[in-house]
Amino acid sequence: MRLPEWLKKADFDRLQQMDQEEALTEIERLKSLHRSKRRAYYAANRERKRATNKQWREKNKKKVRKYAKRVMERIYADPERHAAHKAADIERKRKQGVYGIDRTTPEKHNAKQKRYRLRCKTKLLAQSDPSAMRKLIRVHVPGYLMSAAQMDVINSVMVQILDRKVPFNDLAAWVKKAVTEYNRQFDHFKNVSIDAPFAGTDGLTRADLIDSEAFHF
Repeated sequence: MRLPEWLKKADFDRLQQMDQEEALTEIERLKSLHRSKRRAYYAANRERKRATNKQWREKNKKKVRKYAKRVMERIYADPERHAAHKAADIERKRKQGVYGIDRTTPEKHNAKQKRYRLRCKTKLLAQSDPSAMRKLIRVHVPGYLMSAAQMDVINSVMVQILDRKVPFNDLAAWVKKAVTEYNRQFDHFKNVSIDAPFAGTDGLTRADLIDSEAFHF
């Protein structure tokens, strides 16, 4: 009979001479002693143990995958255990900063994933049915724009969609943004302060050109 690693042959013989309650107490003591020694060993040889484990996993990849598959099958078979495993995984990633520098909460992570899926949905529709995507965009394009300007706006939004930047439920806002950027290209009239000096002059401003008798000065 093979003894567990925490039980020596001498201890096994000694346990057989005890009554049941004393034997159970002694077993718990031996287990606790073994765990404390193992934790102390791992703490003193942490890097060495990690290197050894990594080397073993590299040499036994098939065994590692097979064992991991069995473990995950048992986890998926138990809904409560699966939920606990998922929550623990999210918490571990949050502590490690996997979700970002601010270590976002699971709720923020889920919202981020939802936005990503909506962007993918828009891109997929644009790739599979461009005409349908253009119709959805045209609904939000202002009617006062000329046909050529409308096509420029639609094409601009389509480029953003193919770059996977536009969520499906936020299409109107991106069309409005594209219209604003289009109009800005032809906005040659800017607000200028009357106190701003003319270039190439010795401090001459627009206010100096206004008649001092003007009623609003």
